[in-house]
Amino acid sequence: METMRAIIEIPVELVKVIFRVEKKDPIGPILEAVKNREIDSSLNSVQRLVAMSSSNLELSKDTYFPTLVLRDLWKGKFWTMKERNLDYTEGVVGSVHQIEPIEQLNPERYDGNVKEIAKPFLGWLANASNIGRKEILGHIRLEEISCDSEIFHVKTSLIRREDKSGRKFWVHEHGPFKQLVGEFIEDVEGFEMTQEVQTEQEGNWPYSPEVKALKKLRTYRNDEQKTLETFDQVISELQEDDRPRLNEVKPCVGFRQDMWDSALEVIKSAKKHVYILSSFSNIDHIGDVLHHLSEATPKNSVRLTIAFGEPNRGRSPEDIIATEAYLKKLSSTPGVKVVGGVTLKPSHAKLIVSDSGCAFVTSCNLFSGSFESGVLESGLLVRDNACAASLIAEVIEAGWHSEAQSMELASLLQDLREHTPLRARINNRTIKTMKKLRNKFHKTKRYTHRKKFEHILLDIAEKPAWSLLREQQHRPFMEDCIDRFEHSIALASDGLRSNGLDLATIQRIHQQAHKHRSTVRIWWGRHAPGSKPFDEIDKRGRKEAKDRLEKMRQLSNDVKTWKFLPRNNHEPMETHAKLFIVDDLRLAITSDNTLSFGDTMSERGDAGELGLVLDHPRLSIQTRGSMELWLPRGAVVPGDSTRWWAALGEEVIMNTTKPSQNIPLEQALDSMIGRIESSPYLSNLWSTEIESEFDENQILNKLAKGTSFGVFRIYDSEKSTEFQSKIEALDQQVIALAGKSPWTTQNVETNLSDEYVADVEAFMKKHGEDINEVIDNVLLEALKEYNSKSGKREHFILQGKRTYRFKPPNSLVMKFTKGFVHGYLEKERKKIEDQFRLQHGLDLDLNWPIPKQVKSGFQIKESEEITPALWSRAFVHYMRAPDDYEWASHVIQLMNTQHPRLNLGPGKVSKYITKQCGEYLEIQRRDKPVKNSLYVRRRKR
Repeated sequence: METMRAIIEIPVELVKVIFRVEKKDPIGPILEAVKNREIDSSLNSVQRLVAMSSSNLELSKDTYFPTLVLRDLWKGKFWTMKERNLDYTEGVVGSVHQIEPIEQLNPERYDGNVKEIAKPFLGWLANASNIGRKEILGHIRLEEISCDSEIFHVKTSLIRREDKSGRKFWVHEHGPFKQLVGEFIEDVEGFEMTQEVQTEQEGNWPYSPEVKALKKLRTYRNDEQKTLETFDQVISELQEDDRPRLNEVKPCVGFRQDMWDSALEVIKSAKKHVYILSSFSNIDHIGDVLHHLSEATPKNSVRLTIAFGEPNRGRSPEDIIATEAYLKKLSSTPGVKVVGGVTLKPSHAKLIVSDSGCAFVTSCNLFSGSFESGVLESGLLVRDNACAASLIAEVIEAGWHSEAQSMELASLLQDLREHTPLRARINNRTIKTMKKLRNKFHKTKRYTHRKKFEHILLDIAEKPAWSLLREQQHRPFMEDCIDRFEHSIALASDGLRSNGLDLATIQRIHQQAHKHRSTVRIWWGRHAPGSKPFDEIDKRGRKEAKDRLEKMRQLSNDVKTWKFLPRNNHEPMETHAKLFIVDDLRLAITSDNTLSFGDTMSERGDAGELGLVLDHPRLSIQTRGSMELWLPRGAVVPGDSTRWWAALGEEVIMNTTKPSQNIPLEQALDSMIGRIESSPYLSNLWSTEIESEFDENQILNKLAKGTSFGVFRIYDSEKSTEFQSKIEALDQQVIALAGKSPWTTQNVETNLSDEYVADVEAFMKKHGEDINEVIDNVLLEALKEYNSKSGKREHFILQGKRTYRFKPPNSLVMKFTKGFVHGYLEKERKKIEDQFRLQHGLDLDLNWPIPKQVKSGFQIKESEEITPALWSRAFVHYMRAPDDYEWASHVIQLMNTQHPRLNLGPGKVSKYITKQCGEYLEIQRRDKPVKNSLYVRRRKR
């Protein structure tokens, strides 16, 4: 894509001012009385005193500060001379646009508003006069003001961006007035955002079949036909879906100690070797780190490869020296076996992987802070060899290790790959149950059958489809999330800047949320609400965050069709989590502060990032609730109980080893209440939000509603299979995260499972990689009467692609790209079964999925006359794309196998179409696949 740049010339003028800072305002008591409404502020005499206080009152003990102020003539704001020094003078090929100046400042008519003109200088004036930053403005008076009559221009560079939906917008690249450009450039003619958002339903991260179906079922809640179509589609797709599935995954939301608990679980799972990647170190907290590592690796039983990414190494080279000292102390500590180093390339990723296939992906810098930290973090604890191997492969490829660690990483990857990965697939019993529920719903229209179907989909999602989120994918993934959400979206990032949450992204979120009447959540900022910025960078960041949040809030308030959280607050939220949650269906945990940076390397820097994307509804809503348990109240929808469902769900997670395992409900509730009471914050929140509002029965049933949203399941007893939406017999009921697993696993390489009958398993072992050719030969022998008479054309079984797949206990599924093959297979089923029995001694359950054209059905009544119009209509029905030319022979074979009455006989088709069907069909002759082949399409009217 071509990069476009432009230069805008912003008119400015120089204003000379003298600020006077007084130690004490003699009319301060009067102003305080006005502020407290003890004196009528509308009185002329009072207004005079206020004007005097803010302009020309003569006082003793004054300090004078003369300075030059830059005033832009675009929006009339005041700036320090620093902006002029940023004038972008490099030669750039691109258009030059000059902003039309507004009226210059007239000192004689200036109203004496000292706040507006002094704001850029408050820090300087506070330091020079030894008055606190918060109080300085009340002491500043404007002694003199004059203006140079000359107008001159400063230049700033813009670059045009284009998102994946084709929408173009301009952003600041280099030069002064970045804030002005960010807020107002779209108001300038020629710099408006172009093209409307075009939602991409699938994008590069398509939903897994079960999650896509759950989303459709929510949309089609009152549409019976659409519901049935969704049932049919997901049943078919689940049997074909071969994307990787996680064997086991748990969410982790909490503080640094909680993240270390998950980290230690990975370390303790190791047989010999663990790799740890983090960003920063802090030797002040190394004692706690050593204690945890020694406890997790007794007697030097595990080798730790620890790498630090140091993403700021270009700006702070001294950090590497400090990290090397940190690693030296780690390595020299008895009881801990460490191979440490700084990564070859900068990295901001945070992960731990053991040789057992256990891994932890997190937002937390484990080695750089206090274990008593109250900053919220997020992570995912995974047990899956394939995922662990993919993480290490990404580390090696990205160079997130030191040179001395190369061999360690290669060895770890080899260990992980030596274990044959197990591929998960839906068992036959589950597919049959889904089909039965589909048919029952079709007959009865009962909601209970639909709900049971949905819960099977939720159980399927317990082994979620997953993918790694690599460095350059984060921005496109965020755009995909924004294009995809309908009910809600949550975006979490440590920082929030104008480059990350730019105006184009804000408009994109607004349009999607307005269209679907959604809820938009933004969680940001590792500092505590109400805290002071610790430096100028932090101060500027908070200012940008406030501007972005206010723009989002204003858009929501203007249309009142969608909710924006946080409500009425722009303070940081004491969270360092970095995540995406889409419609409580999809969850991504990452290391990347996506809301801080744009999509260019100059904006992002060269530090690597890594995340993990899961299609997992329960984990998505669980993670949202666990975050909202600790976020400020303004970040939570009033009355939303998700945080308390998540609190109960966390207790089940901690006390079970698999999602289907249940524990006594009373035990889970007691554990939850105990945790709440041990935390003053949670105890106060629970007391004011729940206990003071509801009685005991109401509280229990409020918690039980979490079953309806898939957070957990409540059963009447340990043996019960029907889950409840009410808590009644508390001493008898049990709680689990999910139902019985619908999954079974099989070896990827041999396609074997202990569910296969012995003869089928022996057959697959014997023929191995040649098994497809063996099955071809069985079909060719069974269908040899359909051989080409001339011998010039391949048997139809060999035409086009085909796949054969065994399923326990003795099922063979055959798929052909040529749809007409189905008719012949069905017609000659007995011959094919006999041939498998004769050649290989196999009794197989043979299946060939019905093509879409056949499923849709084309009916011909026995009494109906076969006319050119009817024949042509049938022909068009069995075409793949009726408006495109298609080889007639392919369509004829499919049509005739379904409707023998339409068979015209050998050699008659071409003449019939040409002579009889010209009113309905158009023809074309081509020399493929054989000379003078007939191609046909529907006649265009």
